[in-house]
Amino acid sequence: MLDIDSIARHTATIDDVLRRWRIPSRDRADIAQEVLLGAWRSMRAGRFQPRPGVPDAVALKRWIVGISWRHASHYATRAHRRYEVLVPSAGRLCQDHAPAPLEQVEARRALDDLRRVDPRFRAVLALTAQGYTIAEIAAEIGHNPNTVWNRLRLGRLWFRRVRRRWRRLARARREHHPRR
Repeated sequence: MLDIDSIARHTATIDDVLRRWRIPSRDRADIAQEVLLGAWRSMRAGRFQPRPGVPDAVALKRWIVGISWRHASHYATRAHRRYEVLVPSAGRLCQDHAPAPLEQVEARRALDDLRRVDPRFRAVLALTAQGYTIAEIAAEIGHNPNTVWNRLRLGRLWFRRVRRRWRRLARARREHHPRR
C-alpha cells in the first residue's frame, strides 16, 4: 500500500506541470497542495488502481501528473483565482479612443482563435505580444531559447491556420445562408 510520503515525493513533478501550464508562481504552492490533498483522498478512497504490469512508482507518477493537469487546466475558471484590477474613473480612460464596433468584433474573433492554439505555443505567443524577448521567455518557462523560437514559429503557423480555417467556414456559412 502506498502512503502519503510516496505522493509527497512527486512535488517536483507537480510543480513542473503547473509551471508548464503557466500558473503564476504566487498560486503554485496552493494548487500543489490541492493536488497532494486530492491525490491522498483519492488514494484512500481506492481510486488509485494501477494497471497490472506497470510498476507502482511509474503508475503513481502518471496518476499525479493527470491530477496536476486537471487542476491546472481548471485554474483560470475558478472564481477565487480571477483577479480584478480597479482603476479610477475608467470612463475617462475610454473617452479618448473607443475602437469601432467592427474592430472590437475582429479583436474578439482573434482572441477566440488564439484560444484554439496549443497552450505551449499560446503562452509563447502571448508573452511575445506583451513585449518580452526570447531570452526572457526562455528564462521564465525554463526552456532553451531555440525551443522558444521554435514554439513561436509553430504558434504563429498554427494561429494563421486557425484564422484561415475559421474565415473559410464563416465565408461558406454566408454563401450557404445569404441574408434576405
